[in-house]
Amino acid sequence: MSRSEEATQLFEEIERTFSSTSLGNERWYFIPIAALSGAGVPEYAIQLYSHLVERPGYATPEARQRLVRRIREALVKCVPIIGVCRPLEVIFGIAKIEKDEDKDYSFSREHWQSGEQNHERGVSWLSRIYQKNIDGIQDSLAAHKDFFWISTEITYGLYLSDHTILDDVETELVVLSGIMIQNLNSESRWHLRGMRRIGIAQEDVELVHQCIELVAKFAQVKIDRVPRVAEVEHEV
Repeated sequence: MSRSEEATQLFEEIERTFSSTSLGNERWYFIPIAALSGAGVPEYAIQLYSHLVERPGYATPEARQRLVRRIREALVKCVPIIGVCRPLEVIFGIAKIEKDEDKDYSFSREHWQSGEQNHERGVSWLSRIYQKNIDGIQDSLAAHKDFFWISTEITYGLYLSDHTILDDVETELVVLSGIMIQNLNSESRWHLRGMRRIGIAQEDVELVHQCIELVAKFAQVKIDRVPRVAEVEHEV
């Protein structure tokens, strides 16, 4: 079996696993988009786009434009999580294969500005994910204020708190997938906890974790340092 065929099987298995959650039918692809990019195999994230546009639900240019708008926003949100180059590689790949009538020319952050409104939006979303733990995070960065500023103004203010295209649940699916595929213990813990805090059921978070494990197995990367959601439940 070719790697391309294995990737198709991966997409189908993730969709099948995700269908057991209560999170809906049009969110499963955020997991492989973020995790494949983060795992350093962006060519299969490009293949995922091709896989999706062949489905009956994306039979019209309008539907495919909406799809690419959502995929693009997921990749934009991956930038502060995994860096810009891997998401950009996916976007270049999609741009090469998408039809002219499927191109979406909207510009989500055309009018973005730094300032108080951006700060408040970033802090609001940051506080919803971290809640009582935010003071501890801020204290740990007291001697490294640049990183707390980046978190409030850029990571959350510019990227993650913008829910005009992807909602809160979709944002956390992208963030957890992009973090966990890097085998990061602390940050995975924070966002497993964060998913619970925005109202995602524990059993659904566990199924999301299992989907990320499927990507890790396919991409041949280890994610053996991350906790299960059951281990962080007492912190929620």
